[in-house]
Amino acid sequence: MHLELRNVTKTYPGVAALSDVSFSIDYGETLGLVGENGAGKSTLLDILCGLQQPNAGSLSLHGETVVFDTPRQATLSGVSRVHQEQSLILVYPVYQNLFLGLEEHFTRFGIVQFKKMQTEATRILAGLGIRLDAAAITGDLNFGTRQLIEIARVVAQSEILKIDHPLVLLDEPTASLSGSELELFYHIVARLKSTYRASIVFISHRLEEVLKLSDRVLVLKDGRVVDDHVREPTEAKLHGLMVGRARLTDFYATDRQRTTFGAPVLTLSHFSSDQFEDVSLTVREGEILGIGGLVQSGKTELGRAILGVERARGGVTIFGENVIASSPSDRIQRGVGYVPLHRHLDGVMLGRSIRDNIVLPSLDEFTRNGVVAYGKADAFVAERMTELRVKAPSANTLVGALSGGNQQKVVLAKWLARNPRLLIIDNPTRGVDAGAKEEIYRLLRDVADKGCAILLISDDLVELIEMSNTIHFLSSGRISSPVPAPADHKPKEQDVIAMMF
Repeated sequence: MHLELRNVTKTYPGVAALSDVSFSIDYGETLGLVGENGAGKSTLLDILCGLQQPNAGSLSLHGETVVFDTPRQATLSGVSRVHQEQSLILVYPVYQNLFLGLEEHFTRFGIVQFKKMQTEATRILAGLGIRLDAAAITGDLNFGTRQLIEIARVVAQSEILKIDHPLVLLDEPTASLSGSELELFYHIVARLKSTYRASIVFISHRLEEVLKLSDRVLVLKDGRVVDDHVREPTEAKLHGLMVGRARLTDFYATDRQRTTFGAPVLTLSHFSSDQFEDVSLTVREGEILGIGGLVQSGKTELGRAILGVERARGGVTIFGENVIASSPSDRIQRGVGYVPLHRHLDGVMLGRSIRDNIVLPSLDEFTRNGVVAYGKADAFVAERMTELRVKAPSANTLVGALSGGNQQKVVLAKWLARNPRLLIIDNPTRGVDAGAKEEIYRLLRDVADKGCAILLISDDLVELIEMSNTIHFLSSGRISSPVPAPADHKPKEQDVIAMMF
């Protein structure tokens, strides 16, 4: 037995994150770990990698009871974690990030041999099929490539520390990967199992990936193990175990898709930047316009440029007025809301409360003579938390203490609270469980019913097809012709996927 947990419990004030969790994993086995946001998945991984300690219960590794007081202790024992939100130092070159915390293995007479480190990193990257200059500055790379560096670091650690049977914890590693990067990820996982006989705990809200990669699936709900060996697992069965009810037949609420629209809200005319070129499109009241493409296609930069945080040229017209010279704050005042791709960087303040985050864009509504009316703000936030089913002890809970899905709900809540007339939303269900996805999709239908124009940017092709009235694809910054996606005649994935390349 590689790893065994016995009756592990972890509590916080007012919350039982894990209750009496027991399971084991064999050498070379991949255990899929699924559950709703807030089910306890990340807390469990925090304990396995030494970030937190349980209040009760025990862990054994290779048959011996272990207690990890720090992540370093876990790493030296062969436990590696790939985080959903990256832990790389962006100003460092790739090779330093690969061996972060292992510099002593490249040190002689007190001097770090960076050239030797770079050579070793080049060898490891080449062996994994990652075509990348090891000397490249990490922050200059796109998010998907950086995620592959996170995964390659597990291999680097295993080789330098000479660990034969690593335990690899993959926490939503594929949320930002698509196309060739996703295939490369699958290759690296296979390499970890075949070469190092690694055991893998794999968390993903993409249930089809869990079924593809896992030898066995464990389901957590409300901090408890519902099933640790699901027989003949299917997406529908896993969804039912996670959520406690069957998945809705119309998962994307396609039957509520609008067929009539109001006046144009957003019009782009020959809109260009360093990341995209000559984009022209129109989004009308009540319409959901989808933007697809690979990770480096320019679609995220397009959304940021419409908000005004990326430099661009050409025409960007909101309600008939060209706002190309206006600031992001001016565009927000005109009714633009923006849900970013990277919530930790641009979406929330992790060190502030749920209340502070939700109220921030609407602060002027709760302030009089420079004084915040906290009672009014608290009632407002309570309504938003109920509406989006944010799981937290109270509105005073720090956003950084929430699960990824609940953090995403806070980002949505703060913008929907402003009743936006144009909502730019980038990968709204990234890192969100199946039950929460249903809620978000229905919420977007509600917003569209109120006349809001929605620009939906997504890496999830099925999500784009099912949610959008019309879809455009970006490839190397160039936009495709519009692809109609009416509710009764949705395009097939195979018919549009070529537009992404």
